[in-house]
Amino acid sequence: MVPFGWMFCIFIVGSRAAVNNGFKSHPTTVKTFENDTVLLPCYVEDDDKVQTMVRWWRDDILLADSSEPRHVPPVRVRMYLNGSLEVSHVKRNDTGVYVCQASRPTPWRYATQVHEIEVMYPPTVRPVPESGKLEVNLGEEVDMACVAKGVPVPIVSWRNKDGEIPLLYDRSRLQFHAESPGDAGRYTCVANNDVGEPASATIDLFIRYKPRIEMSKTWMHAPPGIRVQLNCGVTAWPEATVEWYFNNKSVKYTSGIVKHNAGSDHSLVIRNVRTTDYGFYLCRASNSLGITEAAVELSGVANPATIKKTSHSLSKTSYNFVWEVYSYSSIVQYEFRFRKYRNGVPGEWHTLYIPSGHDGNSFIHTYSFNLTGLEEATHYEAIVLSKNRYGWSKPSEIIRFATEGAPDKDNYMTNAIQEDKLVPVVLASLAKDYSFGPGISGSSVSQGGVIALIPVLYICSVNSEVLKNLYKILSSLRVTN
Repeated sequence: MVPFGWMFCIFIVGSRAAVNNGFKSHPTTVKTFENDTVLLPCYVEDDDKVQTMVRWWRDDILLADSSEPRHVPPVRVRMYLNGSLEVSHVKRNDTGVYVCQASRPTPWRYATQVHEIEVMYPPTVRPVPESGKLEVNLGEEVDMACVAKGVPVPIVSWRNKDGEIPLLYDRSRLQFHAESPGDAGRYTCVANNDVGEPASATIDLFIRYKPRIEMSKTWMHAPPGIRVQLNCGVTAWPEATVEWYFNNKSVKYTSGIVKHNAGSDHSLVIRNVRTTDYGFYLCRASNSLGITEAAVELSGVANPATIKKTSHSLSKTSYNFVWEVYSYSSIVQYEFRFRKYRNGVPGEWHTLYIPSGHDGNSFIHTYSFNLTGLEEATHYEAIVLSKNRYGWSKPSEIIRFATEGAPDKDNYMTNAIQEDKLVPVVLASLAKDYSFGPGISGSSVSQGGVIALIPVLYICSVNSEVLKNLYKILSSLRVTN
């Protein structure tokens, strides 16, 4: 036996299902690491009377031949007398198929046995595109990939800012539609084959889209003399240019009117509001894909009133309301509107004008009002408007209330949902004489006034029967001089 002065590590993973054809050894796949030494067996059933010639091949290249002593094997390769082939200090390119061919005189002739060497090494990965950056338009398909190498073949996984991305198909390729600007960001592919450390590569996805604007407020209350800031949130890629306009003219920035930009937040600061500053301010954002605009109104009129939940029924025919109004200027008058609400159809608005009274210098104006003369067991709706020195406010949100004995809330809300398919009718009030129907009155209220009703209907998928009922109601309204 020839002594061997080398170390090797052989893992026999499996054998090929083949007839040995006179071989004592079995086909093997040897998994090893770089710089190890591998011994591939080629043991033939033989006796002393018959001489067996052994040749080793790889990819049609003759590595060793026992019948030709002058044949010089490649570097790091040698064959032993027993036919075994040694590959020392294996490299990655030593991975492949090795064929042992044994030849004997008739009747044995040729017999072959196939072995494999698999040199394992940690994964490497490169992104596609190789720049690591990808740009697409909103709505287009995103197609990115990672080319991973390593033995065994690495498994590729993907993750983004939201965590790992579950994939059903080819893990090396990531395809999806850019449905939202939020899909932009960094995508990382990780290749792992359990040999050494995993390898990773990143691709930064940029999604091109026209500017989008989000206004935190579309209306702002500001009396003269205070500082006010109008905010405009802009997102876009490529980055948008933002400009402000007032009364269809570009805002001239001075020491008193300043523009601030911080990331997606764009603001216009008016350090000392004047009445001439009241009006609509337009935030215009533009990039190479388009222009987007949004407006905010600066006004001295009061904020819409908030009707408090502490409002409650006092009796079968009365209801007490409590509301609050935020206004730097004193409230001069309130306009209170109410109407019956029956079977999902609202009735005719009734309007009451209420003196505000005196509530000091507070910016928050609170008022309590007792509405009497209501019908028993009936559902109603109400809104409140406030007037200060700069004019009438926008109406409060509609509050729905009921006198004692009305149907339970669940049935009432079912009817209310039907009516909610309509945008509320906008009513304009004019100061004229109006004769209320019997039983309608208000505490501390002048009962002069008439309603000139100007309905503005935006009908969205409304039931035709509801539309007919609404038309009958509007047709029955009368204005008296």
